[in-house]
Formats: sequence, structure tokens, C-alpha cells
Amino acid sequence: MKKINLKTKRKRKWKRRFLILAFLISFLYTCFSLSLHMTNEEFVRFLFESKENPNFYIIKMFDSVFKNRISLQNPLKIFKGNYSYEDYSKNDADSEEEPTSGNYVSDPYPKKEIKEPKVYLYNSHQLEEYSSKNVEKYNVTPNVMMLSYILREKLNDRGIQTIVEENNVSEFLKANNWNYASSYKVTKLLLEDAKSKNPSLEYYIDLHRDSVGRNVTVADIKGKKYARILFLLGLENPNYQQNAAFIEKLNSMFNESYPGLSRGIYKKQGKGVNGVYNQDFSPTTILIEVGGVENTIEEVFNTAEAIADILNRYMESAS
Repeated sequence: MKKINLKTKRKRKWKRRFLILAFLISFLYTCFSLSLHMTNEEFVRFLFESKENPNFYIIKMFDSVFKNRISLQNPLKIFKGNYSYEDYSKNDADSEEEPTSGNYVSDPYPKKEIKEPKVYLYNSHQLEEYSSKNVEKYNVTPNVMMLSYILREKLNDRGIQTIVEENNVSEFLKANNWNYASSYKVTKLLLEDAKSKNPSLEYYIDLHRDSVGRNVTVADIKGKKYARILFLLGLENPNYQQNAAFIEKLNSMFNESYPGLSRGIYKKQGKGVNGVYNQDFSPTTILIEVGGVENTIEEVFNTAEAIADILNRYMESAS
């Protein structure tokens, strides 16, 4: 029998230790990575809950591990997250092309009952996306629907009863064989339906994401970064002056309290544009472009807080 010298034994011992350590690191990395994987709805809740409870992140991680949400049958799945980033440069208010990716977002708080809502939030272009930078680990791509739910929570926290349109605009388009440019036709029907079901509604806000780059859409106010906003006013609405008065007042309030956040009011009409944007539905129907393709969800979150603040003050002064 061949004798194994002491040096060889030590090498094998250290090799076993290395393999065990490598396995443990791989296992913990798998647990950690998969515990971060969230649905869009979970991510919206995470945005709020992580700010309210500093230990929420740790709780979330261990909750995922011990509830058997991790599968070791295919550990390579952790490397197959959606980390791509595409610039849908045509997805502004007058886009005629639907995004080739993007996910509809269900209500993150479906059981929350809103009585006699005053504000109706909707997205004619529901799949317009923000940058996935800094949130790749969660395997989500933020979009304007997330913004609507964030803003709803901010308004409800201030006692302003708010609802978000949950119907899938893309499904309406497909069912009626309408093109993407007909999105405003769909949301006009949804506006009418929402008003018939909720007579208490007074304000209607269509939230979009602009197509311009970060050099135009980021504001730094007192060391805090925001996604800049732009109001769109359709001049082909016969009563656009009433909508203009409402928008101008809001824009003035933003300029006073959040200097640099608003990019102003963009008046649109003529060939190749919608020109109305459903603003003929009510004098208090507005379209706001919030941020652009390169804004992070944190910047959008900060802007939602600012919008809620201004709307709250406007409503208090108007009452």
C-alpha cells in the first residue's frame, strides 16, 4: 500500500476546507440573490415599508429563505435576471409605437378600500419604463404604473382619497384591434366609467414618462435628486383655457416651492400630435410627464412626494 506523506494530507485537508467554503459562499449568494427577486407589486410595497422599518430588508431576506422560496435544482437561474436597459425614445405623449417590453403592474394594496375618491390617477401609456439602474438586484423594471401607485399612497397619507386605474390599456387595444395611438381613446372610456362609478372625483391626472435624457430630467434641490416634470397642454381642446389656468397655477406653485423641478408647460397642437389628451373631459384633467428614460425610481419617488405636497396645498387653497 502506497503511503501518503504528511504534506499531501495537509493539501487534501485544505482542499476539502476550500470546497466546503466555496459551497457555503455559493449557497449564501444563491439565498441572498433569490431573496431579492421581487414582483413589481412587492417592489412598490418594499419602497414604502423599507423607509418606515429599517429592518424590513433583513426580514424580507430571511422570510424568503425560510419559506422555501429558494430552489437549488437550478442554481444558475440567479444569473438570468432581466438586467437589460432599453431606451424607448418614442414613448412620449404622442408615441404611436407600443413598448416591446414592460410589465403591467397590479395594485400592490388590493384590499385597501377608498371611499369617495377625489383624485383619479391613470396612465394612457402604462408600460413606459424608467431606468433599472440600482434596482437590477430586485429583477424589476420600474414604470409609470408604479409611479401612479406611489403617488396614490402619498396622497392618501395626506387624507386625499385617491384611486388608480387598474384596467390594462394594452388589452383594451388588442380587444378592439386599435393601434397604440388609440390609447387616449381607451383612457377616455375609462375616465367616463370611473366618473360614473365615483361621482366624487374632481381631479384626473394622466402620468407619463418623457423620452429625453438624464441631462434634461434630473433636478437637484437642496441635495436631493428629483425626476423633473413637464406639463402638457392640448390646444385642440375647445376649452383649453380652463385647463391652462389650472396647470399654470400648479406650475407656479412648483416653481415657488421646488425651484427647477418643473420644466414648464408644453403646449401642443397640429399634425402628428393628439392635441387634446382627454383634457376636454374636465378643466382639472392634466397630463404630467414625470422624468425620462434615465431617471431612477428613487428620483421618481421623490417627485411623487413633491407632487402630492403641491396638490394637497392647491386643494386646501381651493376649498
